[in-house]
Amino acid sequence: MNIEITKPASIHRIMSRIGPAWIVMMADVDVASVITGLQSGAAFGYRMIFIMIILIPPLFIVQNAAGYLGIFSGMGLGEAVRTRYGKKLALIAAIPMASTDVLSYIAEYSGMAIGLYMIGIPPIVSIPVIFLIHNAIIMAGRYRRIEKMLLFISLILVISIIASALLMKPSIYEIIHVGLNPIQPYTDRTYETLLIANIGAVIMPFMIFYQAGASVQKRMERRDIKISRNETAIGSIVSEFLMIMTVIAGTFIGGYATDPMMLDRALKPFGSLAPYIMAAGFFTAGFLALIVISLASTWGIAEALGWKFHRYGRYIIRNEDRTYGDRSSIRQSVISDRRKFLTLYMTESIPAAAIAIVASSYLLSLVIDLMIVFVIVLAPVAILLGLLVSDSTVMKGNPMKRWYMAIYWATIAIIESAGVYSLMISL
Repeated sequence: MNIEITKPASIHRIMSRIGPAWIVMMADVDVASVITGLQSGAAFGYRMIFIMIILIPPLFIVQNAAGYLGIFSGMGLGEAVRTRYGKKLALIAAIPMASTDVLSYIAEYSGMAIGLYMIGIPPIVSIPVIFLIHNAIIMAGRYRRIEKMLLFISLILVISIIASALLMKPSIYEIIHVGLNPIQPYTDRTYETLLIANIGAVIMPFMIFYQAGASVQKRMERRDIKISRNETAIGSIVSEFLMIMTVIAGTFIGGYATDPMMLDRALKPFGSLAPYIMAAGFFTAGFLALIVISLASTWGIAEALGWKFHRYGRYIIRNEDRTYGDRSSIRQSVISDRRKFLTLYMTESIPAAAIAIVASSYLLSLVIDLMIVFVIVLAPVAILLGLLVSDSTVMKGNPMKRWYMAIYWATIAIIESAGVYSLMISL
């Protein structure tokens, strides 16, 4: 048997390239997703676990394509659409992302506010503070500095959720015989609603924009594709494993939660510590998602508009840039675009923060509805991603294989069919 020893240089490269897929997968376990998981467990016990498991392949298939686009084309989704189809279509493609981002902002701000309210901090205080910290992150410097902080936050989230599940001592027998059973109450209207909501919570437009854009920020190359693919696969499994943990925790609520303050019942084994653990979990999940959503949204809009500075760090003036003017004029354009990028990043979530202060108490019912809407809104972004990664010109001679694209389109068709069905039965 031949054992391949990984060289130190290879290990260093792996460590320097991981981040985009892992961060977006951890951001997928945001406050809205956690609430959806808790409500699923509260209403149907372990029955939604089977759905969580079969959602792993779709999550990997779509997000792997996003990473593939960033690595081989060297462009984020917005820039790739603008380059291939023109600025107008790129802006149109950014509309569903921008619309879901506004709703996502509301969910994240409200979720964090609910968590902090459990430990006595009112939304009128917590939300402005969260807003200021969120926007101060952009001043931290280069992208990699921000990424390190996000990775640290994601680690806290992973550890806290796993520890919670272990301390609860769930019934292994029930998980195997009920949770892993493919026969579930699919005809139950509430189960159908939560099933579609969980699908919507798995893949959201901002995730596609973020992983493609972040892969560019890391300057990942063709030789890094295996690192990206493995990271996406591991992240997909861990993400859904964490969602399974939220379903298990939800069984302790004792019935569908109608009031946000009921959610801390999911941590009954922790007694008086439950509100503090819930607050920490909601804050880390919400804050990580908030930054990822902001970066994805701003990258997508900046790329669609063709701004020359929409990245952290120094913009490198390429030969093709010089056709637009001398070095001095290009640099001035870069500085101007940087200012526009910062302004957009710092102001786009203001309306959502304001709404969250006023309407955070309505989050529970709103979140489930938002997750269902996300299934529908995903369609145009997913279609554009599929067209781009199968385009040899965009991918510089490295389009995704036909067999992969066949699986990709089938996955999108199933997801969107579920969304349309849910919309039809709700009318």
